[in-house]
Amino acid sequence: MSLRIEVLSGLGEKAPAAILVEAGGRRLLLDAGGALHPGQSMAWAEGLDVDAVLISHDHFDHIGGVSALPAELPLYCTPSVAAALPSGREWRALPERGQCRIAGIPVTTGQAGHSLGGVWLHLGVDGGVFYSGDACFESLLFPFDEPPPARAVLLDASYGRYDTPQTQCREAIAQRLSEPRVLPVSVSGRALEMALWLDAEAGRLGVSWNLDHACRAGLEALLRLPRTLRREGHDAAIRRLLDASRTDSPLLWLVEDRDDDPQEWPEHRLLHTGYLTPRRQRQRAAGEVDWWRWNVHLRLAHMRALMRQLGAGQVIPLFTTEAREVSESLMVATLPALSEVGSDAAG
Repeated sequence: MSLRIEVLSGLGEKAPAAILVEAGGRRLLLDAGGALHPGQSMAWAEGLDVDAVLISHDHFDHIGGVSALPAELPLYCTPSVAAALPSGREWRALPERGQCRIAGIPVTTGQAGHSLGGVWLHLGVDGGVFYSGDACFESLLFPFDEPPPARAVLLDASYGRYDTPQTQCREAIAQRLSEPRVLPVSVSGRALEMALWLDAEAGRLGVSWNLDHACRAGLEALLRLPRTLRREGHDAAIRRLLDASRTDSPLLWLVEDRDDDPQEWPEHRLLHTGYLTPRRQRQRAAGEVDWWRWNVHLRLAHMRALMRQLGAGQVIPLFTTEAREVSESLMVATLPALSEVGSDAAG
């Protein structure tokens, strides 16, 4: 079966995720991302002709472009992710962990370790096509499931060649919690595991902390999922966290990221732990905000482990300016014309 992979967006930079896979005359769109900041191109959605759309998870750079697609286009996602779709948008269920057929193509899904309801996608064509979506091996709460072998891999390489373990990241952030801080976070992603960690860390440091309604609702949604969709051993701690009374004027705030500005928190200093938009990069350069990474993507050692696990022969590193360097570090053959949008993989 002939296979064609076209990266419509997400190749060579951190950009909206949109990948077209064509096999046996059927065309699937993997993710439909929205712009991460004003001015970022959404040209990928123009004149799109596909049989179905598969959404890996609910973060805006993977789901925010759904509103630009025809309402009648079949869209597949997990029930947790469906809550982030535009109001009234029809959808069909992807298994959180399992198998189905979409437009005649075998699809396998598994937990990606990145977010609430987020999955990786495996297409059973031409030796296997694996799309990681956003993935992580180091989450405290979200498991990463072992995928089937795949010849071609579309890989979350958001961190490039970065390879600092999560334990070191947590230690560095802990050293910055002795003064008033606000930590803006993605509610369905890092917010949930950071809340669990922050509860223990604030107790160790003897400081007060609180989380906003959105973060609390995310934890409650996590507990409503089947137990197999979260790592074992944390449920009691999460329930204690949710039941505890907290001050309305804490030293530390964990809040939903609403593109906060320093002026909105005059008594606290913003500490970002994820992707910085160009505006936030300017704020950091000016000394107005702080940043220290909390790992939610694959680091280099884990990309290498995943490539070995998949038995990959070809890889397209996504969402990074270091695509070629990552490929060389992984010692895996790249697809032809990796630097070009519209790479073809012969079947």
